[in-house]
Amino acid sequence: MMSSSPLSEADFRTGLGALEGMLASQPGRKGSAAEAEAKALIERMFPGFGLAYDVYLQDQRNIIETIQIGNLVKKDGGYSSWYSGPRTAVGEWPAYREVLNSRLPQSAVKAIDDSTTLILSRCANPKEPGARRKGLVIGYVQSGKTANYAGLIAKAVDAGYRIVIVLAGMYTNLRAQTQLRLESDLNVNDANEKAGVAWSLMTGKDTDIAPKNNVGIMASTSNVAIMIVKKHESRLANVAKFLRDIPDETLRNRAVLIIDDESDQATPNTKSDQDLVSTINRRVRDIWKEVPTGTYVAYTATPFANIFIDPSDEEDLYPDDFAMVLPKPDGYMGADSFFDVNQDADHDEDEDIYSLSHLISQDDADVLVPHGRDIEAFEPAITDSLSDAIRWFILATAVRQLRTGKVAHSSMLLHTSHRVRAHQLLKDAVAGFTECLALNRADEEEQFRLVFDREIGRAAHLRGAQDEPGWAQVWEKTKEIIGHVTVKIDNGQSDDRLTYPDDEPQLVIAIGGGTLSRGLTLEGLVVSYFLRASNTYDTLLQMGRWFGFRPGYQDLARVWVGPGLLDDYSHLARVERELRSEVAALEAEGKTPRELAIRVLAHPGRLQITSTGKMSNTIVVHAGLGGSRRQTIYLDRSRAGALRAQEAARTIVGAAVGRGLAHHVQATKSRTTSASQLFAGLTNDDLIDFLEHYWVADSDPWLQPSAMQEWLTLHGDGVTWNLVLVSGPGRLGRFTYADGIDVGLVSRAPLKAEFWTPDRLPTSPPSGSDVVNIRALMSSTDSLLDLRILEDNGVLEDPDGLLDSADTNDVTSVRRVRQALAPSTGVIVLYALSANSQPRPSSKTRRAMDAQEDLIGIGVIYPHAEAEDDGEYIAAEVRPTLSDDDADADVATLTDTEGDFVEPGAA
Repeated sequence: MMSSSPLSEADFRTGLGALEGMLASQPGRKGSAAEAEAKALIERMFPGFGLAYDVYLQDQRNIIETIQIGNLVKKDGGYSSWYSGPRTAVGEWPAYREVLNSRLPQSAVKAIDDSTTLILSRCANPKEPGARRKGLVIGYVQSGKTANYAGLIAKAVDAGYRIVIVLAGMYTNLRAQTQLRLESDLNVNDANEKAGVAWSLMTGKDTDIAPKNNVGIMASTSNVAIMIVKKHESRLANVAKFLRDIPDETLRNRAVLIIDDESDQATPNTKSDQDLVSTINRRVRDIWKEVPTGTYVAYTATPFANIFIDPSDEEDLYPDDFAMVLPKPDGYMGADSFFDVNQDADHDEDEDIYSLSHLISQDDADVLVPHGRDIEAFEPAITDSLSDAIRWFILATAVRQLRTGKVAHSSMLLHTSHRVRAHQLLKDAVAGFTECLALNRADEEEQFRLVFDREIGRAAHLRGAQDEPGWAQVWEKTKEIIGHVTVKIDNGQSDDRLTYPDDEPQLVIAIGGGTLSRGLTLEGLVVSYFLRASNTYDTLLQMGRWFGFRPGYQDLARVWVGPGLLDDYSHLARVERELRSEVAALEAEGKTPRELAIRVLAHPGRLQITSTGKMSNTIVVHAGLGGSRRQTIYLDRSRAGALRAQEAARTIVGAAVGRGLAHHVQATKSRTTSASQLFAGLTNDDLIDFLEHYWVADSDPWLQPSAMQEWLTLHGDGVTWNLVLVSGPGRLGRFTYADGIDVGLVSRAPLKAEFWTPDRLPTSPPSGSDVVNIRALMSSTDSLLDLRILEDNGVLEDPDGLLDSADTNDVTSVRRVRQALAPSTGVIVLYALSANSQPRPSSKTRRAMDAQEDLIGIGVIYPHAEAEDDGEYIAAEVRPTLSDDDADADVATLTDTEGDFVEPGAA
């Protein structure tokens, strides 16, 4: 034998392929003798192969042993894991891991490794003919889903999957982008056979799946067919034909992995009639129908449409078997980074809630969005907000270059319409503006300086330890780069598409529609200017191309959004958080999506979760009101409105005093702190009477008297209510509820007009009202304030110290404490708010209350109740309940606007 130097991975793969080829060509000689003879021959060519092969065989045996015990059906209907992770040092996953190691920090590589192992363990066992699974993987917009499913493909191929189908969205350029990415990352090469795997590319950069394909490649168990396919009717039909043409027994033993990227788009059925199936949905079903052994995995960041597929339809693509949430990567900036979701007053003004966001005025929106069908009448102009955004884009790029000393890709997204002609008209205006900036740079310093001074410190809390360059440096760099700004259109009909060459850093303003809102990555995205209207959760989230990673320039990222979108995205941030928690709870409980429908928090009157067609199998449900709290954030500060609220508050307090209900005062530790007070023993009727006389915006249906009455009818037996009168420190003055019952006024400054508009309420407020948005009324500690007052006064015993150990920022913790100490007691919390409430001096989002009278805010904490729900949610139902006429909405939108769905030859 030659020297026992370590065998390279490439040599081992070549040797393994040769060995399997020898054994396959000698069907009568399989067994230890033939194997030993072949090994000896290969050992001469590749010294060290024998030892490496023995290790490989042991690893394979370990996998097979796992497989043999892995698919036992649990009593709860779930499946045991057959896959516990990669066990070999060679294979597709080890090679891909090296690619990841060269690009990503170790923590990110580990996250991909761990999550793909877990996902594959839920997939069908490729060694068990007839096994089929359908699942859903939920990532984040712009968070690296492609890297994750590339890892899943690599591990699946190592484990025995032999056909890989990637459904890569609805746009030609996105399909090509995915094709190139997977070819490169997985080192897919027709010419090489590695470790018993010979890749067969069925598609290329410029060629999608063809009607005629060589199904003979599937005769060998070492061949792996991979295809990256656009969601187009004829392309998908070609995929189904490819599978259909493979002999049944061969296909049964060639496990198929279907990766449906951006699976919420086009794949879900948009026909509400079960006898009708939308075009793309039918074609994807046809593919799945041809799969005897394999797994369909839907990848998306916006799974709303997927989880509303009819679970009772066995042929449809509801994720019966598993739904999983990918971990949020370190450094990822999502909806909660740009749009705050905190609803506690004690945290509210401490945070720069909109430090990365700006609101575009309605006047500016009217100039930049085409109206009506006559597109030629559209004359976009550079508005004040758009000029600020463009200037900041150039400035932020300059700052980033000064920080790093490098020139990197830098992008700005401009998304105002889905109409192709509008893109060109807007490009002309923007290109003219940037040219003027470059030509007149000597006269532009003052305007650039104004934008710089306003923006550079807005998100200083995200800057980290980086030194900030001074204005002189920034202006010199700005003048240097300003002439390099290009303006490009990327839509289904544009010739000059976005590209980011490695050796040619781009400084680009990208104008577009659908392709920019689905999948296409904008490198170095710094600024987004977004006016595109949508009333669905999934579309709004997918349009958020500004979500993603901004290493070293998190504080420079900005987004300008249209009227109402700040509120909408804040709501969506909460929806995302709750949906991910819901799916994680399924996993923790060992339940499948079929066993427990996943719920999505609704936004009544404002946003629809997904298109109506995709919601044809849904019902409204409610989830867990017991122990939860509701609070008024919209207040009528008109004199009439304030007096009406005061009268309602004094009436309920007067009733408590008049009936001699138990009255307790909070024990205070500070002379400057005024004591809050409590009345115990109020009735359900007291609460309903109060709500009937107090105006509550219908944005919160669960503070409406009719809804409260309905809930109490079901769950109100034996319920009593504590009435808490919250007291402020007293320096703002006092408010009197009744003789001898007064409290210190509380300060709650409302949001400035540019951060919200009253027309975002579901219905109009009362005539003559003057509605303000305080965004948060209750402090986190107020959820247990009544129990602390009762404990202070010796009325309540807490031997286990639950109140002291409770995390008042955690809803679950609060519910647990209330259920243990006062399960049948709800709380009504009244806040007397000063008419002169002022924002903190540092606040950028608040203004003075400037009311004529003190206001009353209310909070309600529901008592514990069994088997009931909180808030309006939507969940899949077994039977369709809605009708709909917008079938094939995704496809129709593309055909009418982007034009990308028309097949351009073989592209």
